[in-house]
Amino acid sequence: MRRLPLLLLIALLAAGPAAAGQPPDPDAARPSGGSGLSIGLLATLDGPPPPDPPAVLARDGEGRVTARAVRLDAPLELDGRLDDAVYARVPPLTGFIQNDPEEGAPASERTEVWIFFDGEQVYLSARCWESRPNRMRATEMRRDNTNIAQDDNLAWAFDTFYDRRNGMLFEVNAAGGRMDGQMSNEGRTNFDWNPIWRVEVARFDGGWTMETAMPFKSLRYRPGPAQLWGFNLRRRVRWKNELAYLRPVPAARFRCAPGRG
Repeated sequence: MRRLPLLLLIALLAAGPAAAGQPPDPDAARPSGGSGLSIGLLATLDGPPPPDPPAVLARDGEGRVTARAVRLDAPLELDGRLDDAVYARVPPLTGFIQNDPEEGAPASERTEVWIFFDGEQVYLSARCWESRPNRMRATEMRRDNTNIAQDDNLAWAFDTFYDRRNGMLFEVNAAGGRMDGQMSNEGRTNFDWNPIWRVEVARFDGGWTMETAMPFKSLRYRPGPAQLWGFNLRRRVRWKNELAYLRPVPAARFRCAPGRG
């Protein structure tokens, strides 16, 4: 299984909970403008400045990406269908770049991703377009089974301490099968880590969709109402043997990748 690099994309959760398991400060959770990050935290950002609302994605000339999560006033109702009004109001993260088979080329199938949060959970939703939906493959439902990684799927990693060495991996196939694990020191992944989180998937004429909800209390992160996390996304289109990332990843990075994780 190819590991999902942690170093390449930054996700911003402006004004999240003050600490794991604690409710956010309502005043801190609604900054008057900008990213909501302190100057000190912004100084650690290895990427373009956070995008100003309503934009959610910024790219620079080096291909680095900074994304902004959007705070919700009410929890998402998870059914996998992406029919809530917020999906029409908030632009998605898109523009995936192939790692394989045509390294550096735009992904051949469109992928749209949204990152939201409220006082209790972080949400990741996706619409995965398919030009040949009848060729999609997703059969594995056993949690953490390696076959999930071989299906049509979407994977992402959160580096919640932004140390660019450790993080949490999540992967969902088009049938709703899931994998999750903890990555340490850019090495192997511990798939015995099974936090509580929800996932719902659905099909539409042009592909498949998913919604996930990950409670903050299932994750570990540094204290403070503003959060800066490392992050990346990968889409696998099985019938094309295509891998594409939101932040481009050199194919050479995987030639010496160790083991399953």
